[in-house]
Amino acid sequence: MAMLAMWFQATDAFSTLNGRILACFLAVVALTMVVLAIALVVLAARSVKAIRGLVETVDEMKQKALPLLDSATALSQSAETLLRENAPKVKAIADNLVETSDLVRGTAQHFDRTLADANLRTQRQVARVDGMMTAALTATVEMVETIGSGIRVPAQKIAAMAGQAKLLAEGLLARIKSAAAGTRSGE
Repeated sequence: MAMLAMWFQATDAFSTLNGRILACFLAVVALTMVVLAIALVVLAARSVKAIRGLVETVDEMKQKALPLLDSATALSQSAETLLRENAPKVKAIADNLVETSDLVRGTAQHFDRTLADANLRTQRQVARVDGMMTAALTATVEMVETIGSGIRVPAQKIAAMAGQAKLLAEGLLARIKSAAAGTRSGE
């Protein structure tokens, strides 16, 4: 725009120079427009090519996906039929499983109570046997002490009496010897 304004205001001396500048400017603008047009044509051609490739890919995906969708539909229909046919059987099995688990739970609880009772009885019997063994050992120790005391006391008395008898016998012997020695010296 500035160039156009300068061209209109210019005098005759500058008109040839301005005309040339204007022609150069218009040539640059025209060249730019041609380059842009070529770029747009190339971009459009590539876009068309990309769109064709995308369409081919989509068609190929359709060809591969449709059989899979048909198979999935058939499979889901088979599964639905199977579920409808076997639902009562599965329910009966589940009910039986619940009953069986209740029975097993009851049996396990009964077994647990029986085992706890047997364990308690065993502990009581072990405690009773332990008490009996303790009493027997205590009685045995007391009996051994009594027997030992019963043997020791008379043995000590016998030893004391034997010691006294020995002293008495030695004393008598000493007197007999001294009497015999006195009679021998008086002879």
